[in-house]
Amino acid sequence: MAFFSLGNEVNAETCLKIVIIGGGLAGLAIAYALKRAGHDVAIVEKRNGKLQSMGITQSPPNMTKILYRWGLKPFLDRMAGKCGSLILRNGRKEELVGIMQFDEDFLSDQLVEYLFIRTQALEDVLQKMVDDERVDVVSANVIDLQTSSETATLTIDDGRVLSADFVICADGYDSTFKHLVTEVEDERSASSTKAHLAITFILPLEVVVREEALPGLIMDPKNWNVWVGPGFILHANFSDGGKYVSVTMTSDYTKNVLPGDQTWDSRPLEYWGIDLEMFEPRVKKLLSLTKSASSRVFMTRPISDNLVCKNSKVVLVGDAAHPILPGGNQHIGLAIEEAETLRCIFSRIRHRNQIPDFLAAYEEIRQPRTAYVIQYESGMHTMLKMPDGLEQDERNAMLKQVMADGDWDHMDEDNFRAIFGEELNQYSHDATEQVEDWWTKWGAVISKNVEQREADHTKCNISYSGEVTFSQRSLL
Repeated sequence: MAFFSLGNEVNAETCLKIVIIGGGLAGLAIAYALKRAGHDVAIVEKRNGKLQSMGITQSPPNMTKILYRWGLKPFLDRMAGKCGSLILRNGRKEELVGIMQFDEDFLSDQLVEYLFIRTQALEDVLQKMVDDERVDVVSANVIDLQTSSETATLTIDDGRVLSADFVICADGYDSTFKHLVTEVEDERSASSTKAHLAITFILPLEVVVREEALPGLIMDPKNWNVWVGPGFILHANFSDGGKYVSVTMTSDYTKNVLPGDQTWDSRPLEYWGIDLEMFEPRVKKLLSLTKSASSRVFMTRPISDNLVCKNSKVVLVGDAAHPILPGGNQHIGLAIEEAETLRCIFSRIRHRNQIPDFLAAYEEIRQPRTAYVIQYESGMHTMLKMPDGLEQDERNAMLKQVMADGDWDHMDEDNFRAIFGEELNQYSHDATEQVEDWWTKWGAVISKNVEQREADHTKCNISYSGEVTFSQRSLL
């Protein structure tokens, strides 16, 4: 079954050999996109067997429109839930902060929906797409990665050696080979010591329905329920046509981080010492309904200035590229944007000599976008996790004023856009159009460069250490 539905899809004139380290959501999306662009793609994934994801993936309009272009609208119509309204509550008190309707007026500029998808369902369909495209998947662990001006060479734990025109690191927040791009050997020691706990679990709807303390939660499956409080944010959403309720909580973590805590694993909530008495009754009840949850600690990581190494052989995508916490609006959306960006760029390649130029284009297009989103989400999380006190009371009063009526007909649009305007700008981002605009502006320069290189039999060496942009470098 061919999923892709974009009418102007083209294949590259030169087929590149690309190896992707990591077979999670980001790796699968990148593999599918580059295979559709006409390249020979392989995935190296160290997991033995399937890791069952327990959470919900938020698909804001900028992500949804790409999935639609990939032919996934029938799947999303069947498996995803549409967000009808955001209900924001105080997580310490039984207090409604405000309601924001995601109606036709709100989404008029976006053209597509804000969706919630069970993460495992999305990973399963991406796996099927990769399988249908006959992408080679190697179950192994990469123990060494070496690069030269000509190639990238990977050694895997069964002794085999793989070569590629370039390697894409999609191996997550704790990427093994990220330092080849960032040139920071031990990012954990160089980063902030601030720790964050992420917890996610799924409850069958019939379990939630039986609880009298949760009547407001089951009124409408389109509700995006969010509770905020000092140091924490909790989301509860429906999935699979209303069969399940998925809960995700991120919170500041001040206890000692033990060995293994920075790895996803199923643990009882008691392991983390969570005091259920600090939450309002509905949050307390939701958390008490699970015996164990998928959880881990994340240490704050700096935003990387680079997404591509100096010799254009290693590329960062997904959590390896953008250290963003689970539960954020754009956590998976950024990875899907990166996949579409690489597809659109590398569907145009004519010669291997263009690889440095094309990867420079990827970095120039994506790095400002990811840095902007990460900084915004970090600021939003800080604002929503304010400690109890006057500042939190003023925040709640402001949000109540903006979200008091819950619809655009009565909302103070100026005040709303002052608070949430940047988020709307993120939703309107179109990764496909970004590449189209870039190519319209600089495609002729790229073509002229490769023709000159072919004539001179020379190779391109582009330095990423300076402050000039790719566009400027191409014209030098």
